[in-house]
Amino acid sequence: MSSRLTVWLGSGLLLLPLISSLADDNPAQRVKQIVAHRGSSADRPENTLASTRRAIEVGATAVEVDVRTTKDGVLVLSHDATLDHATNGSGKINDKTLAEIQRFDAGSKFDPKFAGERVPTLEQVLTLCKGKIDVLLDLKESGEQYDRRVAKMVKSISDPQRIIVGVRSVEQAKQFRKLLPKARQLGLIEKPAEIEVYVAAGVEMIRLWPKWLTDTSLVRRVRQAGVKLHLNGTTGSAEEVTELLKHRPDSLSSDDPARLIATLAELAK
Repeated sequence: MSSRLTVWLGSGLLLLPLISSLADDNPAQRVKQIVAHRGSSADRPENTLASTRRAIEVGATAVEVDVRTTKDGVLVLSHDATLDHATNGSGKINDKTLAEIQRFDAGSKFDPKFAGERVPTLEQVLTLCKGKIDVLLDLKESGEQYDRRVAKMVKSISDPQRIIVGVRSVEQAKQFRKLLPKARQLGLIEKPAEIEVYVAAGVEMIRLWPKWLTDTSLVRRVRQAGVKLHLNGTTGSAEEVTELLKHRPDSLSSDDPARLIATLAELAK
């Protein structure tokens, strides 16, 4: 029993556990980071200013965005390497200039009411998020030039302490520890065998895919390594979240952050 919290009752001294440990008894209260996946992508076009604004409005603590480079070296948001999925355009983002990409509509494919939405630049999103919400950068490319370009943009606009760098290799983790030492890192590991090597490279959190959790040793390995656990969700429904909470994550993501927040609030009662 901890002696850090004490309460006097008459002439006796009663030792109580830390208040924080009481919260940990309920796994819903343990979740400190609520990540809007590609923004609030359940009700807004993904990776747009609209989905980012919605994530801020509903109270997500972080917005996840996918970062790619145009032909003329501008960082833009897109999950896919091509424009085909999210816009009315086609072709590879790396093969088109920013001006060419922003001619295309990034909203009407999701819903006609979002017609006119454009593929945003990382600069636009960081500016929108500054002082309001953490930004999780899912780095879709690699290489020194790309890494330095991302770091330069972050330092020119954001507080690096509000940035989470989603690294996809040990080399990238080491590089960003030098480029953005005050930023946090999330290890987007490709396979469970990589947990320990990413932690050794300095990441503060590991992402495990829900499909991996049939291996009950993985969460234990993350905890033994002394880092936090992030799990991906999609719907934010009570059924989905209840299953994820069995693993006591520190961070959860959802396409529907408003629903995830409401579900966690209900389960925390």
